[in-house]
Amino acid sequence: MMSMATDAAIATPQSGAVRLSHRSRDRILGSFAVATSLLLAACGSTSVTPSLTASPSPTLAPASPSAASLLPSELPASATPTANTTGFAFAAEDIAAYYESQGYACVAPQPSTKAAGFTFRSCEKVDDAGRTRVIGLVTDPDGGLANGFASVKGKDTETILAPIDALDPLSGFLGAMLGEQQGAALLTWLASHLGDTYAETMSGPIKVATYTESETDHSTLYVEVANRAYLDAPPAESP
Repeated sequence: MMSMATDAAIATPQSGAVRLSHRSRDRILGSFAVATSLLLAACGSTSVTPSLTASPSPTLAPASPSAASLLPSELPASATPTANTTGFAFAAEDIAAYYESQGYACVAPQPSTKAAGFTFRSCEKVDDAGRTRVIGLVTDPDGGLANGFASVKGKDTETILAPIDALDPLSGFLGAMLGEQQGAALLTWLASHLGDTYAETMSGPIKVATYTESETDHSTLYVEVANRAYLDAPPAESP
């Protein structure tokens, strides 16, 4: 059963000072794979100092092997991103399809619990280290991608997840959402703030945030991105 079947964010869409609220498929997925692979390759070559709030005595370890070995070999490297006007590089259905190809199990789309008229779906897998990875995608009433998050939850013994253990999948998600260039530009920022209780920045018109499960719970680390349409959306009515 999916552990996260609702929007990740806690705040209402109008809240901007806290956590973020709310064609040929082969060609599209191929370009997405290239963006994710190149961003993770950059991640592997970056020296990272985990946030002091994340672990009193972090254990630095090299980033995981190049993401190229994790990507479907049949995807063409010459593909181009999907053209859209939402501020994101790829369509939600193509991002979900890519993660499914990586062993994630996705739930069916359902109404967002944060933004009225928007739709949410999540995908989840347990990685080889026993950590739970989740991604969530929110689309607007026209089907355009408007918000997304990724999280890594530590094993039962990891009450504090070291940022280095979440950097690869979370930076890869930025590549999936924003494309190679914008994703790579955010890598230093993410590495510097991953493990903070909350930090945010802007990438063009897109708001980007990283945060922990709560002020006292650092077992799960998140990255989230949202465009103006999602942040300005009226809140969904409570059931």
